[in-house]
Amino acid sequence: MKDSLLLIMTPNMSLEKWEALGQLSRELDVYQDLCSAANWKLLIFSYGRNDNKYVEQYPDIEVLNMPAWIPAKMPFRLQNFIYHIVAPICYRKFFKRVIFSKTNQFDAAPFGLFLKLLLAIPLVIRMGYYHSHFKAISSGKRLMELICFSNCNKIIVTSEEAGKFIASRYTIAPEKILCIQNSINLSLFKPQDAIKKYDIVFVGRLEKVKNIDLLLKVIEKLNLKALIVGDGSLRQQVIKLTERNTNVVWERRVNNIDLPLYYSQARAFVLLSRYEGNPKALLEAMACGIACLGTNVPGIRDCITHNYNGVLVEENVSSVISGLVFLLSNPYRAHLLGNNALKWVHAHCAATSNIMKELSFYEELSKGRYSTSLR
Repeated sequence: MKDSLLLIMTPNMSLEKWEALGQLSRELDVYQDLCSAANWKLLIFSYGRNDNKYVEQYPDIEVLNMPAWIPAKMPFRLQNFIYHIVAPICYRKFFKRVIFSKTNQFDAAPFGLFLKLLLAIPLVIRMGYYHSHFKAISSGKRLMELICFSNCNKIIVTSEEAGKFIASRYTIAPEKILCIQNSINLSLFKPQDAIKKYDIVFVGRLEKVKNIDLLLKVIEKLNLKALIVGDGSLRQQVIKLTERNTNVVWERRVNNIDLPLYYSQARAFVLLSRYEGNPKALLEAMACGIACLGTNVPGIRDCITHNYNGVLVEENVSSVISGLVFLLSNPYRAHLLGNNALKWVHAHCAATSNIMKELSFYEELSKGRYSTSLR
């Protein structure tokens, strides 16, 4: 009996890594809600080796782990190649239950297409971020996108801009593509009556793409009370700043359930990325009703309309400082922007309405021999 959705994680990603990043409950809850609404079970194709312990509280979720006999000291690409080849044999009884597979990001699409060709499992390519419409990629990657997009059953993006690009660039029928914002748990992420301990808060990976250098320069120039939540390769820069500036607090990891309080303790949320997909941290901050400032780049400008539900700035110190001074010196205006951000998130990121849109999009995949109790 076909009763399961197969979630294919990004190669080298695991539930253990999601847990380390503080994303586990946020990710699993979204898929659990989707499957519960459709009366499906969830199978997770993970690249971890002992991820079952992370789903013990989810009775309808099962994890397919990388076999222990694949040497962990091998290069990741070789490990993954062996895993992909043997998985249809090792996990055939599980794959027989699959209605369709869904990627968590594009990098999982080639394996999903392999399963479609080998086992006739329909493929939905979902991408929380997609950068090819504004970032140069190799001809090989372009060819892979063409093959995967042309042969999958459905495509889900989080940006209208990305959806239009894919349809035009690869001659994909628009009805094959659904644009849907990331779902936010609005019962968790909501305004809180918290004392404002910080001028700004940043939540995210400490990597170049997040423009951490620019963020730290602005914090120092304005002598801001800042809370930085996250980890990454640029952590040492943040640590050095906290050592010489007691106004800056760094939290390496915060559980998802505690994030609303952290957002609410700041007067503004700041995201200065060079580009984004559909940034959950920004959406969560907006759901908490605080004023948000972001760079005028793809992904962020899909969420923020300048001077309506946030402030957009350019990727330079003077522009960011100007935007922050405006927000921090105009509390009433910041309050209005935060309220509009809250309304926007409720209109675009409510889990219930997003689930209904997504299930409707999948309807044809659940007919005939793929029938489920979808309702």
